[in-house]
Amino acid sequence: MVGSNKKSLSYSSAAHGGWGLVRVGMLVPESYQLFVCPFACGRHGAIGAITHGNKDRLSYLYIDETDIVSGGYETMVVQAVDELLEIIGYHPKVLMIFVSCLDDLLGTDHESFLRPLREKYPHMRFTVGHMNPIRLDGKQPPIVNAHCKMYGLLEKRTQGAKAVNLIGNHVPIPHEGELHRLLTENGYRVRQIGECETFEDFLAMAESHLNIVTRPYALQAAKEMQKTLGIDYLFMPLAHDLNEQDAYYRQLTEKLSLDTPVQFQELKNTISRKAHVALSIVGKQPVSVDFSATLRPFSLAKSLTELGFAVREVVSDECTPLEQASRQWLSENTQVQWINPTHHNAIDRQQNKDFICVGLESAYYNNARHVVGMMDGEGIYGYHGLGDILEKITYASKESTDVEKLIKSYGLVV
Repeated sequence: MVGSNKKSLSYSSAAHGGWGLVRVGMLVPESYQLFVCPFACGRHGAIGAITHGNKDRLSYLYIDETDIVSGGYETMVVQAVDELLEIIGYHPKVLMIFVSCLDDLLGTDHESFLRPLREKYPHMRFTVGHMNPIRLDGKQPPIVNAHCKMYGLLEKRTQGAKAVNLIGNHVPIPHEGELHRLLTENGYRVRQIGECETFEDFLAMAESHLNIVTRPYALQAAKEMQKTLGIDYLFMPLAHDLNEQDAYYRQLTEKLSLDTPVQFQELKNTISRKAHVALSIVGKQPVSVDFSATLRPFSLAKSLTELGFAVREVVSDECTPLEQASRQWLSENTQVQWINPTHHNAIDRQQNKDFICVGLESAYYNNARHVVGMMDGEGIYGYHGLGDILEKITYASKESTDVEKLIKSYGLVV
């Protein structure tokens, strides 16, 4: 297995993008965003908001060197909010103010503008998030900070009827999946931010008994919710390895003392049947898996290999700690290559048109015609999610896709 994570000039393909900071923050219903940053920092988020239909919930306050040197930066924010509310003609339930890397260097006291805003608009909630790529390698990169700020809007409530939150997944996990069935059959209501239509729906998440963390970048938010709201959490990240998934379900069953357990053998039989159908059509057609499709590409590559698929490569710029065991297994048991799509050599696109590519980064890199257009594991979880992927692979093997049109339809912005 080969790959390079050495720091070098990086390549960013047309397939790069997805769930950026603006789009994630927009998950909070009835919220508005104000970005305070230099001109150049606004391009990516603004275009992304337009392509995803969120341009009416986003504004920018552009600052320059004069504003920074003069020391009037904080006052500008208060004045900008006054002007913004007058322009849009209503008061949103939440105003999320995002600051850029420049703010990290200045060490701004955010309370200096939050305090007067809260006094002037007591019926609104204000929070400050960070759009600071310089902290990507730190303990709280932008995506982690965004989840902490979103769920930090919740206020402590008395826990009501039995309910569980799923946090970290931007797209709701389908109700027909086994996770939902396991919880609902045991009397639990399931709440997800992607299903909240109003801000009050979102606030009701504070009444739940447990947070199930489905993505690593929401783990810090869950820890903070445990301290401030008294909601316990269980880390059950997206996993394509069924043995790993089984272990998570056993932890959940023990945690909630569930009466109706998961029927593991029944679920495994369903996966076996779907894999058999898929392989009868796909055969030994080569498969590529990438990180734009799922946060666990090595795990997915391992599972597909064990099911009999001819996985040829994993396209990912890194291997996270969660993925180390799967990568090690692939290295010891297969000839699967690890391709870094951000390496400067990746600009020389391959001509593996017959590859079935699970993910747009891989599809673009290989000039592929057979594509599973999945982004960030949207709606994928557990056995049901793996079965869904098998069906998508089967469909992709029979259809020819225009990758560039697919990229455009997803609204990706480099």
